[in-house]
Amino acid sequence: MEQRTHVPLGVGFYPDWWHQNYGLSFGRQYYLDPDYRVETQAQMARLLHQRFGEVGLGHPEPRPKPLITFGMVMLPALLGCEIVFEDGALPWAMPRNLGKEECRQLQPPDLAGAWPMKEVFAQIEHLKAKHGQVVGDINVTGVQNLALKLRGDELYIDYYEDPQFAHGLLGFCAQCVLDLWRAVYPLTGSGAVDVTPMADPQTYVVPNCTVEQISGDTYLEFGLPYDAWLAGRCQPFGIHHCGSVDPVVEHYAKVPGLTFMEAGFGSDFARARAILGPQVAFNARISPVLMKNGTPQEVAAAVREALAQGAPLANYSIDTVGLTFGTPDENVRAALVTAREHGRIS
Repeated sequence: MEQRTHVPLGVGFYPDWWHQNYGLSFGRQYYLDPDYRVETQAQMARLLHQRFGEVGLGHPEPRPKPLITFGMVMLPALLGCEIVFEDGALPWAMPRNLGKEECRQLQPPDLAGAWPMKEVFAQIEHLKAKHGQVVGDINVTGVQNLALKLRGDELYIDYYEDPQFAHGLLGFCAQCVLDLWRAVYPLTGSGAVDVTPMADPQTYVVPNCTVEQISGDTYLEFGLPYDAWLAGRCQPFGIHHCGSVDPVVEHYAKVPGLTFMEAGFGSDFARARAILGPQVAFNARISPVLMKNGTPQEVAAAVREALAQGAPLANYSIDTVGLTFGTPDENVRAALVTAREHGRIS
């Protein structure tokens, strides 16, 4: 692997940025028509180069990117959730809000024969035949994320009123997550791309998007056992955490074989790095609200602060993800230029 000279800073735009600026659609066709998706990816690379090429984004003549993706809705769809597609948004799974007995009757999905996984397997074959490979993977979602799609917000009440039931549902969800990962990983060789571009693609990164909604003690009882169980079966293992990681980072440090951590804005990155240890690669996220509403000077200051908290920098990265329509171009440039000027790895 080539040795890095600077801390990388990633930039990711939300679908509404693409749709409202350029009319690109991320609706149903984007996920179900692989050729349309490859062409859309090429358009995105060309447009980024036209707009931000001077700071290193995009490519004037991109090679085809035979991408596999289905947002974070594959398992919810397989388990009966209604999926909403929109031109300017990521696909969204509507919660089923199942009763306890309905949850107990759930069966693992038919990965080979059920929509939409059956279609994705066909897409993989099509793209490999046409392009010789596929890139990307299927976001298998996090255990609590999936449980909330099935049970709804009642899950949080179950944690206190019926913990035995909650553990039963979480265990079922963990098995579904593992089954999907085992089905897709051998075909793509990656388990991180559809969660974060900042991890080694071969890492299995679990998206703990909803863990920020619970306390550290609650995660210790209802989250850690399942993350640890997955980590024992999916290596190398990483965690994506939305928002501040501060309440749970000491428990994340107990996950066996953790190799990557992605922490949201509001986190004490230096503290998290110290607790997890220098061997864990770390990605620090800059607030998309700051990127949209702040000044270039404020954005530059946030990047410098993230860099100051990142040691050791050799396995540290930063990204500005979820940039929505209206984010000033000068803020994007400020973030990239600041990382380039101040992120040298000595």
